Amino acid sequence: MKKLFSIIAMLFLSSCLFAANVINMKLGKFDVTAIKIQSMDHKKDLFRYKDSKKLEEILNQKDSTASAINVFYVDTGDHKILFDTGINAQILLDVLKSIKVEPKNIDTICITHMHFDHIAGLIQDYNRVFPKADIYIAQEEVDANKTSEILLAYPNRIKQFKQNEQIFPFIKTIPAFGHTLGHTMFEVTSDGQTMLVWGDILHAPIQFQDPNIYLIYDTDPIQALSVRKKVMKEYADTDTYIAGAHLLNCGIGKLKKDKTGYKFDFLQK
Repeated sequence: MKKLFSIIAMLFLSSCLFAANVINMKLGKFDVTAIKIQSMDHKKDLFRYKDSKKLEEILNQKDSTASAINVFYVDTGDHKILFDTGINAQILLDVLKSIKVEPKNIDTICITHMHFDHIAGLIQDYNRVFPKADIYIAQEEVDANKTSEILLAYPNRIKQFKQNEQIFPFIKTIPAFGHTLGHTMFEVTSDGQTMLVWGDILHAPIQFQDPNIYLIYDTDPIQALSVRKKVMKEYADTDTYIAGAHLLNCGIGKLKKDKTGYKFDFLQK
């Protein structure tokens, strides 16, 4: 497993453009900041589909494999919360500084899953980056990653949760297994408005066009595919904001159904 993550890490890092960007919005009474840590492109040979010829045609479309790595910051007034931490602690710290947030003031970090591009921002030079934060991670993810440096760096701060648990009155965990053994979405609500932090439900724009396309990153591709189609069907054309770790334009907006599949209406600055 470690070897697989190392290979995937090299693939990510070889195609990344480090250029952080932010978009701000209100979710009820909460202040939300969507942070793009970096832009990237997935290599075409990482994609899989039942029809290889059609996949080749789709992959030849402009920006078909364009992607990003995003982090989401929510200030509730009482809590300062990060959803995932991205792939580079220094970039994350620089962005937080630019919006006047100090790492010592982050009290909660919710992790969708323990792939390196979601947890690497938790440590820098083998030290914890957020000294006072509780780290919420699904029990299944902890069980599958017992030797992770993250668990060693935050020994007294790891808060394991079970699925469909209300970890805060305004945050509910929703299982979305398949991408990893404990991949979890977080539903955030305030004053009747909802945002779904969906982690890695999808990785590239072509999966809106056809959700049956998948990448080799998925631990269980069949389950991940099933979950992706279920989630997209459930949340399309609703008022729920979607916050996606690998969506473009800072990764936040609303999902819409179109004639052949789905499209994503990105929140604009």
